[in-house]
Parts: sequence; structure tokens; C-alpha cells
Amino acid sequence: MKTMTAKLIVSALVVSFLVLPAGLSAKERRGANLIVTRLDGSQVSGELIAVKRDSLLLLSNGRDLSIDLADIKTVRIVKKSLAGKGALYGFLAGAVGGAGVGLAMGRTDTFEGKTPLALGVFGGAIGALSGLLAGSVVGLLHSSFTVAGQSESAVSAYWDKLRAHARVPRLP
Repeated sequence: MKTMTAKLIVSALVVSFLVLPAGLSAKERRGANLIVTRLDGSQVSGELIAVKRDSLLLLSNGRDLSIDLADIKTVRIVKKSLAGKGALYGFLAGAVGGAGVGLAMGRTDTFEGKTPLALGVFGGAIGALSGLLAGSVVGLLHSSFTVAGQSESAVSAYWDKLRAHARVPRLP
């Protein structure tokens, strides 16, 4: 029994070492990618550095741009696709679920000729496809806000929400 517990602990540690470093790395915080449409119809895209009271500070093509609030027609937050993560998580959930069903049916029994491993692969494939689809749909959803013609209180409320997506959320 002691070796089984030790194996479980080692397995959990290996999985945590593979999963956790991405979240714990000392990378600099990144701002959201924005597409700002000006009143004249031109568009500027870049990373949101900071939200000031009367302007947005973007990093576009290696240089800082300050766009005045009075010149902004719409602001759109561009989200990256989550298809890869969705497919991975779907595959893992489907594989574990399929293998669990196969093992619950018994090691020697078969389910319509399927072994637990085959059920795990089949469940993983179904989960990966559904995760890929869900991740793609979520990644396509863009948040857009029209600034021109809005009341000052509505723009101020949106500016406060947008501040959370900036590289520097609170300016000194």
C-alpha cells in the first residue's frame, strides 16, 4: 500500500511540474490586444499599455501611441484563439472518462469489442473535437465598445473595465 501511495504522489508531482511552470514564470505582464477605430475611420492596433483619464496608450509596431478619447470611435479587444487549449483539455477529459468507463466494465470484459484503452482513445478524440470547437468559438468572441456618442459616465465605466486589461493597470 505504501508503494501505491508513493506512486500517486510522484505522479501528481510530475504532472504539477509539467503544468505549473507556465503560470509561475516571471514573464512581464502583457496588455490586451486592441483595435481602436478613430472618428476619421482609420484603425490602430496594438497592445494596451495604460488607460489614462482622457486617452489610451498603445504599443504599436514597436512605438508608443497615445490616442485621445475625443478621437476614438470604437475600441475592440481582440482575444486569441483558445482552440489548442480546448482541444487539449477536451482530449484529457474524454480519455480519462473513456478509460474510466472501460475499467469500470472490467479488465477482461469488453464493451462491444472495445477495450478500456480503445474507449479512452475514442473518448479522447470526441473530447478533443468538442474542446477544439468550444475553444474556437470562445476565441472568436470579441468585446467591442462604441465611445463616440456615449455619455461621459458610460465611457468612464468602460475605461475602468478596460484598465484591468492594461499592462500597467494603475498609473502612479
